[in-house]
Amino acid sequence: METPTYIALSRQMVLQRQMDVVANNLANANTPGFKTEELVSSEYKIKAGRPLKLSYVQDFATARDFRDGPLKPTGNDLDLAIQGDGFFVVQTPQGNRYTRMGRFQLDADGQIVTSQGYPVLAGGAPIVINPDDGPINVAEDGSISTDRARDGTQQQVVGRLDIVSFADRNAMVPEGENLFSAANQAARPVNTDLGTANVGLPVDGTATPGSSTKIMRGMLEDSNVTTITEMTNMIQVTRNYQSTQNFLDTEHQRLMKAIDQISTSS
Repeated sequence: METPTYIALSRQMVLQRQMDVVANNLANANTPGFKTEELVSSEYKIKAGRPLKLSYVQDFATARDFRDGPLKPTGNDLDLAIQGDGFFVVQTPQGNRYTRMGRFQLDADGQIVTSQGYPVLAGGAPIVINPDDGPINVAEDGSISTDRARDGTQQQVVGRLDIVSFADRNAMVPEGENLFSAANQAARPVNTDLGTANVGLPVDGTATPGSSTKIMRGMLEDSNVTTITEMTNMIQVTRNYQSTQNFLDTEHQRLMKAIDQISTSS
């Protein structure tokens, strides 16, 4: 097999995986907290025998765009969105995991949990609330309080959400259900406008003073996928794949013609 065929096949393999990434982005365009993924590839240029630009391509990772998605009001007191840097910390059977998905609820034991039933952590422990203590309020700094008198006169703080960040967010490993593991990175607390949160967590470095991170109550962070961009990417990938396939078909015909001519002359 000649070098141009190898090159074309390497390109098709990368395009196929790129299509998988684009399709996954589109499938999660309405998933709260989802972050757009992009394929990362490398290129190895080859010295061609004539004035052509040839290169192998190979994908080796996916990168995520961690920019904030738009906020959508829901009216649910336990729907929370992080505005700025940071992740919620949840307790799973596999250990602590991290998410931007803030669709929480109370379970039968009064714990604030994710939709999968994983406890949300505050100060390194699950948050337990007496449902008879009145409306739940979550402040911008992540403090959770209840109104025991149900008239605003007897507020009781029950905890403060753990909001953490990591030195290299792209090194975090996705594990499904919009959860990430830390990939051996230590979580570090994120400052909010009202002080430093999460003092009970292991710290790698210090939080950034004056951080603009806020917890927005009654809102969810939408996916930051731009649908029109991903549709354009899908069309471009399809065209590139078809163009490469046309090249392979032409190359195959050239080789077969050469074989026929050699066979006829021998």
